[in-house]
Amino acid sequence: MDKLLLLLFRKKKLNSMDLEDKIVAYWNKQPCNILHGTSPVGTPEYYQEVSARRYRVEPHIPEFAGFHLWQGKRVLEVGCGIGSDAEEFAKHGAEYVGIDISAESISMCRERFDVLGLEGDFRVHNVDHGLQEFGEFDLIYSYGVLHHFPNITRSINYINQALKHGGEFRFMVYAKNSWKYAMIQKGLDQFEAQAGCPYAEAFTESQIQTLLSPTKWSIERLRQSHCFMYNVEEYKKGNYELETWFAAMPEAVREAVREYLGWHLLVKAKKKL
Repeated sequence: MDKLLLLLFRKKKLNSMDLEDKIVAYWNKQPCNILHGTSPVGTPEYYQEVSARRYRVEPHIPEFAGFHLWQGKRVLEVGCGIGSDAEEFAKHGAEYVGIDISAESISMCRERFDVLGLEGDFRVHNVDHGLQEFGEFDLIYSYGVLHHFPNITRSINYINQALKHGGEFRFMVYAKNSWKYAMIQKGLDQFEAQAGCPYAEAFTESQIQTLLSPTKWSIERLRQSHCFMYNVEEYKKGNYELETWFAAMPEAVREAVREYLGWHLLVKAKKKL
C-alpha cells in the first residue's frame, strides 16, 4: 500500500509541474546527442565521436551555421546542448556565448571546453525570460531548439532585441510539410529519439514568414533539408544501414525527399536597420 501511495504521489507531483519545468526535466534527463559517443564521457575522443556522428547524419549543418564566418564576432547560441556546434564556433575564433535551459547540458559544455582548451561563456538560461543581460550579438544561432518553446513569438522578439543592427539570426525548426511529420501524424514516429517530449511544434514556410515580421526582419534564405533514413536499431549500434524503402530509392530520389520533404526548416534572417 505504501508503494502505491508513493507512486500516486510522484504521478501527482509530475502532473503538477508546469510546462517549463517538464521541458527542463526532459532535457536534463538525456541531453541531446549524449549517447553518440562510445569513448568515456568527458574525453577528447568522446567529443570527437559525438561531433563526427552529428555532422555525418546532418551534413548541412556546417554550411548553414557558417562557422568560419564569425571569427572575431559575438555569437550567441540559444540551446547549445552538449556543445558540438559551440566547439566549431570557438575553434573558428568567435566570441562565443551559449545558453541552455538544461543544467546538465551546460555542465557538459563547460567540461568540454576545459578539456579542449577553448574559450566560451556558458549559462543556464531560458531565452523566453529575455536576453538583456548578455549584450548585443553579430549572430544568434539556434538549431533544433525554438520549436520546444511554447511562446516562440516572444523568444524571437527577445532575439531581435539582442542582435546588432544588421545582425544575423540563423535557426532550424521542424518542418510541417515533411516526411517525418506525416509519420508522426499517423503514429509511426515521434518528435524526438527519446519518448515523452513535453512540447514540440512543426512549422510551414508561411508560418515562419509570419513569425519574422517584415518590419523587423529580412529573410535571406528559407529551405528544407534532412530526412533520417537509417534503421534505428542498427544506428544505435553505430551502423549506418538505410531502411529498406529508402535503400530502394535512387540517390536522386532520396535527395528530393530531403529537399522537399525534409524535417529541418532552415532559416537565415537579418535584423533590419
